[in-house]
Amino acid sequence: MDESLALIIVGGVCSLLGLVMNINPIKFDEDLYGRLEGELSDRETILRNFGAQLRCACGALLIAIGIIAILNRDLPTDDAENLLVSLGVGFMLLMGVIAAGFYRKFVDLIIVPPLVIFSVLTAICFYAGFM
Repeated sequence: MDESLALIIVGGVCSLLGLVMNINPIKFDEDLYGRLEGELSDRETILRNFGAQLRCACGALLIAIGIIAILNRDLPTDDAENLLVSLGVGFMLLMGVIAAGFYRKFVDLIIVPPLVIFSVLTAICFYAGFM
């Protein structure tokens, strides 16, 4: 796979995911974790809104990574390969942090969709970066 194509794919997926996280972060959380039942107390509302704000910040970070990948698609081959391997390592670290949340008892279940998305992005990055 060509390095520039890999950077466009990674940049597009990251940017799209970041946009979805920012458009409606509360619905994004509800789709991942499930909807909170019943009337929310003031504390629950504050925590939900705080989580939504953190989701927006994470989404903005993904948009930034996407923009960096897309704008650097014309790098020389060696530099593009270094960038792709760096992105792959970063995505692996991100997946480790997501999975660690389950083992550290922050969440009751491992959230599978981000692990699948970032596994595919990691594979693309390493394949294009090492070939």
